[in-house]
Amino acid sequence: MATITEQLLDQVKQAQWLGQKILAVSSLIPHNVIYAFATDKALVINCKDYETTWQFDEHQCDLWQAIRRLQLPIQTVQIERQGKVLYNF
Repeated sequence: MATITEQLLDQVKQAQWLGQKILAVSSLIPHNVIYAFATDKALVINCKDYETTWQFDEHQCDLWQAIRRLQLPIQTVQIERQGKVLYNF
C-alpha cells in the first residue's frame, strides 16, 4: 500500500499533467508559464510576466473549449503572476 506521501505526490503529478494537457489541447503553451495544474474545480496557471497573463485573458475561449473537449468539470480558471492571483474567469 502506498504511503500518504506517495499518494499526495501522485495527486500533484496528476494535477500538473492535467494542467499541461489542457494547455496543449487549447494550443496555448507560452514559454513563460511557471506552472499549470488542474483539479476537478479549477485550472491554475502561474505566469512569469504580465504579457503572458494577458495572453491567457485574450484566449479565454480557447481554454474553455479545451476544458469542454476534455469533458472536465472545471468551473474556474485562475491566472497568477509569480504566485499571486491576478484574476479569475
